Amino acid sequence: LCGMGLNACLDKARLVKSGAFDFDGTLHPYNTWALAGQRLPAHLKEKDAAIRRWYWEQLHSSTPRVSLDDPDWFHGHMSPGNQAAVDGAWVANDVHWYVEAGLTSHDFVKIADALGSREGASELLLMMNERVIITFGIEDVVKQWLYNRRIISAVAGTRLTFDSDGHLTGHHPNVVASGTKRYAADRFREITGLRDEQVLVIGDSVVDVHMMRPGGFNILLLPPREADKKLQDFRENNLTSMWDRLTAILVSDSLMPLVNLLMHARI
Repeated sequence: LCGMGLNACLDKARLVKSGAFDFDGTLHPYNTWALAGQRLPAHLKEKDAAIRRWYWEQLHSSTPRVSLDDPDWFHGHMSPGNQAAVDGAWVANDVHWYVEAGLTSHDFVKIADALGSREGASELLLMMNERVIITFGIEDVVKQWLYNRRIISAVAGTRLTFDSDGHLTGHHPNVVASGTKRYAADRFREITGLRDEQVLVIGDSVVDVHMMRPGGFNILLLPPREADKKLQDFRENNLTSMWDRLTAILVSDSLMPLVNLLMHARI
């Protein structure tokens, strides 16, 4: 769905040289943190699931009215302005549990091997002169996923650390949270010297729209089975203020329509 019309969309597509990509939900349909959580023992798996449930509930609930006598007057609800701090704490908790469970680098290789990809993901990545994957996910998994497909790309994600035997020891302090994405995309443009109109940005969530600039070629991916939920997210996060950044909405489980559009534009 291209709001400016097909010909205008093709004109913008002809200028695209490079791309910035979300990972979870975009290049593949899964969540890397959830898949890593499946490797935890039962007691840690429940802790991991409880934080994930709380987090997603907070994204879709209003601030409750309480008094200062309630010990959860602050901690009981996540302010949107504090989301980056909560994201970082979530990462720290998860990695702590992975260490406690004795996960190794081989576990994360297996996670990447099992991910699969959306149809057209490799083709789309390989159409770009420069490419970056920016994810609120695990950098090591993304790099293995790319290696499996013989694709070279810059990556910004939460980077795990391992000892000489491959046992997980922690993570790099500069974690990538939801709010980091826009800054990573800006840094990509700065390093490459690319103009806004030369950069394709694609993602499937509100935070991915923050990577986009109004002059760029910006695609919002909406898998059909998730469309209602995703659109609700945008209604709650003021989609109208972001609308001028979107070039088109791709309602599909496949990235091939976008690949075909870019190929047609380059003829």
